[in-house]
Amino acid sequence: MRRMAKRFALLAAVSVSVLLPASPASAASGAWAPVSTNANWHCGNYYWHKLSRNVNFKVCLVSNGHATQAVMVVQNKASVSVRINGESQITTNFGGDQGCQEHVLEAGQTRGCYGPTVEGVTTGAGADGWLRVNYVGERWSEAMARQT
Repeated sequence: MRRMAKRFALLAAVSVSVLLPASPASAASGAWAPVSTNANWHCGNYYWHKLSRNVNFKVCLVSNGHATQAVMVVQNKASVSVRINGESQITTNFGGDQGCQEHVLEAGQTRGCYGPTVEGVTTGAGADGWLRVNYVGERWSEAMARQT
């Protein structure tokens, strides 16, 4: 009887996860929020921003098979805080563009700027990020080209 109850509970959990798929990532569009990655996250490498080798950023696409969301992830390895300016943005080829709010990134913090979730995009998605740190801007693709 106990074994049957465990099987039923497992079957119910799997059914719920299939019927209610999670959204790609959970944060408001344009907001800087903590980052917690899983197998749905597909990210480029971190590259340092031209202002400081202690400020790294990368662009990720998060997809659950039904929708896709772009996220620009920034980490501050410096011992001081930096200002991420309001002109920072994510650009995509699938309608997921997003401006990112101004934010102070504390020493040691990692945060992501989340673009909108776009339904129906599962393949062929691409994104880039424009990051302004203390009023100095650089594209992620430019940082990548400079460091590879």
